[in-house]
Amino acid sequence: MRARNDQVGSARASICTMNRCVLIVTPFFAPQNHAAVFRAYKLAQYLPQYGWKPIVLTVDTQYEYNEDPELLTRLPAEVEIVKARYIEPTFRGVRMALGGRNRTFLAMKVAPPSGPDGKIISQSPLHTSLLLRTYNYLLSHYVQVPDAFWTWASAAIVVGKKLLSDRNIPLVFTTASPYSSLAIGRSLQRAGAKWVCDFRDPLTYTQRLSSEVSRVYHRQRNMVRSALENADAVTVLSSCYGSIYSDMFGSCGANTVFIPTGIDTELLEESAGAEGHRPYLIFTGEFLPDYDDTFFEAFAAALGRTSVKRIGLKLLVVGTLQLNRTRLMPLVERLGLNEHIEFWDQMPQREVYRLVSRARAGVLLPGSRAYWWTSFAKMADFIGMRKPVVAVVPDPSEARSALTRSRLGVFLDGSAAECADKLTQFVLGEYRLPSPNESECDRYTVRQQVRSFAGVFDRVSSSL
Repeated sequence: MRARNDQVGSARASICTMNRCVLIVTPFFAPQNHAAVFRAYKLAQYLPQYGWKPIVLTVDTQYEYNEDPELLTRLPAEVEIVKARYIEPTFRGVRMALGGRNRTFLAMKVAPPSGPDGKIISQSPLHTSLLLRTYNYLLSHYVQVPDAFWTWASAAIVVGKKLLSDRNIPLVFTTASPYSSLAIGRSLQRAGAKWVCDFRDPLTYTQRLSSEVSRVYHRQRNMVRSALENADAVTVLSSCYGSIYSDMFGSCGANTVFIPTGIDTELLEESAGAEGHRPYLIFTGEFLPDYDDTFFEAFAAALGRTSVKRIGLKLLVVGTLQLNRTRLMPLVERLGLNEHIEFWDQMPQREVYRLVSRARAGVLLPGSRAYWWTSFAKMADFIGMRKPVVAVVPDPSEARSALTRSRLGVFLDGSAAECADKLTQFVLGEYRLPSPNESECDRYTVRQQVRSFAGVFDRVSSSL
């Protein structure tokens, strides 16, 4: 601990003697508590140890997510948070901006309005399907272009330019999505800063990440091309993004630096504890509508075997409770899994880490044809913790490659019977993995993540 304090003190002295400020631009930051937050949050949290002062430029209002106030208390004193006005370009956002009731997800979760009979009442006047279709059409074609964060981007550019001028900030870091972050980065680069552009997703590559409106899609695509051509450095969450962008845009997409998001080992140490009494597997995050049923069918089949039933195996689903229950309960009831699946709401990272550390394995279940290109946030946590992962993922895929390199993957492939057999063998201890690849697992720690970003920042700033 003393060595670390000496390192932090040295870093602070370095910050004071030269201009090593970086403006981190993201609408997703603490106290928001969801997967999109933590890449930038962990960067800001630990970057001062490498001689950089983070100034975070984010939104003044967040409409969609749970919060964990403890995240703010864990930031070091060097981290400064500046907020730019964000009015969500929706009926809800405009009503709130004009003084209407707080209709954010968090407010409605705490105190949903109800009618005289106690039933929750609608928060939108868009009661008819025709009105709703018209409203959504206007949003997608004209209002949320290139995305819902353009109102914040307009304000953030003004605030960002003032920060660059007042503080003489030499470096800007943006992380996308949203697309609007790219517009902010390019504008601040034109104002004189160097720009490190980070992609957490391969924007414009898949339908899910792009507008279905052709005119809007072409604008989004041009924004990505411009970022790849003009940014002083491009970093990516997944190693395959470089290949994707090379195919899409040619040479301008080739020069990317792969930096995985890492697990916070300090929180992991705080979460250490005895093994739980009940064996369980754990899924963290949101179950998305396009995930398939393969894992759950294999899980149900395994539980039908006396040897597995005897050990009382459970699956914990940890994430936004209302969303996961709504999406999964029809499947749970169809397969008769009610007694074997527990739903837990979002919780602080420390608590999630504690549950993961005691689990038999993590679960990754998008399906054999889904999301081949991504490095899932939950997978990064599992690898950093050296936790085996029962995975239903494409072959080939980024996830399969990472789990194979780390020697942590238990892949459910083949027929339904073969998937059930492998899962059974694993939970009974009959299918054993080799020892984890320690050097590969270390790549998925916050220490390595921030060290890698600091190296990029050092190289970019040295050209000033």
